[in-house]
Amino acid sequence: MAAFSAGGRGFRMTAQLAPGRQERVATLLGWALFIAFFALFINIVTLPRTALDQREALRMWHDSLGFLVFFLVLIRLWWWFSGPTPQKPETLSAASFNFNRALLFAFLLVFAVEGLIGPFYAWSEDRDVGFFGVFLPRLMAPNENVRMATGYMHSALGFYYMMLGTLWLFYGAYQQFRYRAGWRRLFPGAAV
Repeated sequence: MAAFSAGGRGFRMTAQLAPGRQERVATLLGWALFIAFFALFINIVTLPRTALDQREALRMWHDSLGFLVFFLVLIRLWWWFSGPTPQKPETLSAASFNFNRALLFAFLLVFAVEGLIGPFYAWSEDRDVGFFGVFLPRLMAPNENVRMATGYMHSALGFYYMMLGTLWLFYGAYQQFRYRAGWRRLFPGAAV
């Protein structure tokens, strides 16, 4: 059993949990990430449909929620590498379980890269970036070439995580019908 302390309180990471189970902190982190991203997704869908002169508040929310997702992803990646690897549920094949983990890891990496690219995209188009009202110092001057490169990449990765989400849903349905793995595996925070 490995123990560590976070904020003065001790969390326990159990080296071996029952197959298909994971630590409660990892489950809560998965749900927090889902809720933060869902709010960000609503913002992403709303932003382009809003008049240009009315986007300032939506951009502030976009930046803030984007940073929140980014920070939660960093914590989740840390937990991924420092915590125990969940054991596969007995009903799943090893290949199916590993593919699920690869999809989740790809999701996390895409969100992390989006969080790194986003501020540079904003700064390159001469826009301040803030986290719930606290603005970050600009690390670069406006630059059209950087704006185009980071803007295209930011958008392309957005389509990429939509594709990953669709694949996640279809593969989860396949696992249910093929292995009777349970629909709960598709929920945020599920042991993957």
